[in-house]
Amino acid sequence: MKGIIEEYLLYLALERAVSEATLRAYEGDILQFNVYLRQEAVSPAEISSVDSIVIKSFLGRLSRDGYSARSIARKSAALKSFFNFCLKRGLIENDPTVGISTPKISRGLPVFAGKAVMERMMNLPPLNSVKGIRDRAVLELLYGTGIRLSEMVGCDIGHCDFENGVIRVLGKGDRERLLPLGGKAAESLKLYLQNRQGMPSLAGENRKEYMAFFADRLAAPLFAGRGGKRISKRTVQRIVHKYLRLVASLSQMSPHVLRHTFATHLLDAGADLRAVQELLGHKNLATTQIYTHLTSKRLREVYDQAHPRA
Repeated sequence: MKGIIEEYLLYLALERAVSEATLRAYEGDILQFNVYLRQEAVSPAEISSVDSIVIKSFLGRLSRDGYSARSIARKSAALKSFFNFCLKRGLIENDPTVGISTPKISRGLPVFAGKAVMERMMNLPPLNSVKGIRDRAVLELLYGTGIRLSEMVGCDIGHCDFENGVIRVLGKGDRERLLPLGGKAAESLKLYLQNRQGMPSLAGENRKEYMAFFADRLAAPLFAGRGGKRISKRTVQRIVHKYLRLVASLSQMSPHVLRHTFATHLLDAGADLRAVQELLGHKNLATTQIYTHLTSKRLREVYDQAHPRA
């Protein structure tokens, strides 16, 4: 079965072009299922011996072991995808996952911060050190564009077009999109680049010098860590947690909170839902509509507090 799993992972990476995170998650799920088969004395070499009873037994074990409904649903999806692949390749005659139901996931409302909170947080990173300047640029870019953590970490200097005010990002499924890059986000990012490794100014007479400097650095990471290597996701998570906890008491303190906040504040200000969908890089509008519940709830609270006959 090892060879089949390797072939399946190649299929996901090359033909389906799934993200690295999805690939690693599905690999872990399928390998976990393979271990379960060995434990239950089901021959891993005979994939045709797996039936719906084995699948249900595996999912039941996960539930008894304390896995969340979300985790079980993902593992179930991984198995469905894997056995569908096996069926198409003629490795099995019947798909054992057909008719297998997945647990329902109650989707909570996204955690977000208020406008005043964001204003206070953005003023916290000190501008008298390269590290503080970097931290402010990270925060401003996350909140100012709604960019995903993985997208920002993967950005190169060449992805930024300050002249036209856009940044090019590669999202889920290798879908490329352009995000507006202006205001405080662009200002902070320029300041960071200028203070990084003695880079020239972006303004005025120094523009030619700047362009010449970056001519051979377009593929360099937008945010660099030690030794000029690409900044890690963990470092960005620490930056956000460090400053967000100083200004707010939220159940989550992750970079994704700034993405939620970006979307919520746009909708609060009357932005079109489909425009926000495009900015966030959501494939389905339904994914973006979760934010409308936040704004509707806020409007209801304002109405209840302000209207004399509410």
